[in-house]
This record gives sequence, C-alpha cells and structure tokens, in this order.
Amino acid sequence: DNKYYVSASYRRDGSSRFAPGHRWGNFWSVGAAWDIKSESFMDAVDQVDLLKIKLSYGAQGNDNLLTSGGALNYHPWADQYTLSENNGGFATTRSYKGNEDITWETSYNLNGGLDFSLFGERFGGTIEGYWRRTEDMLYYKPVAPSLGYSYLPVNVGSISNAGVEIELNGDVISTKNVTWNIYANLSYNKNKILKLDDALGGEWISGSYIYREGENINQFYIREYAGVDPETGAALWWKEQEKVQKDENGDPVLDDKKQPIIVKDENGNPVMETVTTEKWSEATQYAQGDLLPKVYGGFGTTLNVYGVDLSVACAYQLGGKIYDNAYASLMHSGYSSAGKNWHADILNSWTPENTNTDVPRVNTADQYTTSVSDRFLISSNYLSLQNITLGYTLPSKVSKKIRIEKLRVYAVADNV
Repeated sequence: DNKYYVSASYRRDGSSRFAPGHRWGNFWSVGAAWDIKSESFMDAVDQVDLLKIKLSYGAQGNDNLLTSGGALNYHPWADQYTLSENNGGFATTRSYKGNEDITWETSYNLNGGLDFSLFGERFGGTIEGYWRRTEDMLYYKPVAPSLGYSYLPVNVGSISNAGVEIELNGDVISTKNVTWNIYANLSYNKNKILKLDDALGGEWISGSYIYREGENINQFYIREYAGVDPETGAALWWKEQEKVQKDENGDPVLDDKKQPIIVKDENGNPVMETVTTEKWSEATQYAQGDLLPKVYGGFGTTLNVYGVDLSVACAYQLGGKIYDNAYASLMHSGYSSAGKNWHADILNSWTPENTNTDVPRVNTADQYTTSVSDRFLISSNYLSLQNITLGYTLPSKVSKKIRIEKLRVYAVADNV
C-alpha cells in the first residue's frame, strides 16, 4: 500500500590499482522508509500532507589514489620506473615506490531523515542526520629520503564525520494573484580523527598543519603573532623556552660550566616560559583549533504580485577561520616586493610618531614580516547576497493578442 519501503544492495568490486591479493572489496547497503501519513490513524490529521521517516546504512569503497602531482595513479601498488637512453644503452630509474599491501578505503555511512509537508503543502521540508566513518584511508606516508624514496602509499587510520542538514520552505501568502515563499537551509558537520598510524603516536605535524587523534582534521599549526616592538617597530612572535634563574639585575645565573641554570619543577622537569622574539624562525608553532565553520547554508524569498516577481537569494557561513593570503601579500614590508601595492592598513604601520599600533614598520630588510602566523588567520563568517531578480510577466490575454504565448521582462544582479 505504498507505506513501507525496503531496499538492499550488494556489490563486489575489483580494482587493478591494488595487488592481486588485495584487489577485491565487498560493499553493501540496506535502507528502509515508512510513510506514516498513509497509515489509517493519520486520516483524521488533516493538517499533515506528508510525513515520512527513512534510515539507511551501508559501506562504500574508494580506490582513488593520486600521484604526488595530483594525477591518477593506475598502479599505485607497484614500483614504477622511468626509462632513459645513455650512450646508446638504456637505464631505468625508480620514480615511484609502490606497496603491495594497500587495499580499498572503506566508508561506513548511517543516514536518517524526516520528510514532511503541512497545511495543504503550505509548509514543508526535510531534516536529515548522518554519521560517516572512513577506515583504511589511502594516503602517501612521508618516509626518510635515505630509503631512496620520500613517500609510500599506505592504508592509515580512520576519521568520522557527523552532521545535520535542514531544509525548510513555506508559502506565507498563496492566492491567485499574490504568492510569497520563504526558504532556508542549514548544514552542520563535525569532523574528527579517530586513529592515525601507530608509528605517529597519536599526532602528526606536516608543514603548517597538525593532525591529532580526537581532534579535527583541518587545523593549522602556525606561529602566533605578538604585535609590534614599540621601541623599534619590529614584528614580534611568541616563543616558548626553558626558564633560567636570574639575579637581582635580571641577568642569567651561570653554573660552573658557564651555562645558564634552568629552573625546574618538583619533578625535575624544566619550567617553560613564554617570551617574544623578533626571529620568526625561532617562534613556537601552536595548534589553532577547528577551522571548519559551525554552520553554513542559504536562505531567500520569492514574491509574485499580479505578474511582478521579485526573488532574493543569500548564502551564509558562521564559525571557522580562514588564512587570508591576499591580505598578507598586501601588507608586505617592501622586502623583494618593490613596486607592489599595499593595503590601506599599511598607513597605520609603526613609525617613531606612531608607536601604538599592531602593524610593523615598513623596512625592506624585514624578510619575515608577513610570514605565516595567526596574524592573517581571520574569521570565515560571511553573509552573501548572491542574487536579486526582478521581473514582469505580461498578462496572457495581452500577449496572445500579439501571438506570443508568454512574455517576461526581467533584470538580474549576481554577487551583489
């Protein structure tokens, strides 16, 4: 009676991107839905037009492992070589180190949702929740170059993504000549690293990123800006170092070997202190937390009054951070950037007359003024007015007199 729906699938995939012993993967899914509105006990509930719940769970496979240059690698399990001619002969050089043990990356997906429509289809929407766990992730693991190669394809660790997606729409006014519709949608996602390679000890640092078990996969690991030295105008960054004993004059106390004496706690461990430094290379890198937005989505409205139609569409994002490379490049000190433009904020840079500022001096000798730090890590919140459309449709009784089925004149503004 179109009340209950059940689906199931099973597939067995083989991929030549894996060695024969690891080539095959088994993937499946099951799903069910219940149209509650079709039940007899809902007959008396006239306000509800549609009420359906759905649930599914399944596994999907991924064999998509790229080369270091970003191209597809069709045989990542095998060693690969380049062939070159040398004095009439030929020589081979290994260009890629394969791994016969790699196999399918598998994602397990749990999805549940609710579809509804109320009041003569005047208001409705969808609410869905999901949880996704990805295991045996395909990844190029960095290794010591002394092995003859710098990375190795492996299956490593697992991550999870969980979130909610909501879509709502409603007709505020619905008459023959006037209709007004409002809609909105929202997405929320939480990402977490569940497990890394055992050799990494629960944490892995790669350039300006840090990956830790139990934390988000999108996390900067960069130096923290400490402002400007009011005396010189030089940029400062925070640095953690071992605390040393000092005398009444503030000078380090030295031991018998003329080395500074380190302050230690009750367990004998060095006490650390945070100081500022003008040397960017000496500054300490810090994890910057979850960079992903908390929620994102869009909303808008459509109004039609006696043939005149107006629609407005917006997009938004709340929470999260983004690194502003463009702004950083426009705040340069002049080092290797002669002739390049500045941002207007450079007018607030340090000078002997303007010492109360967080913009360093302009000095062509300052090579690291705009090097990567949280100085240029900004909020990624935004509200974007993406589209405005205004139109007028000629009444059909008028347009048909000039043998035109429909005539509409309109104007559109995008990325307002």
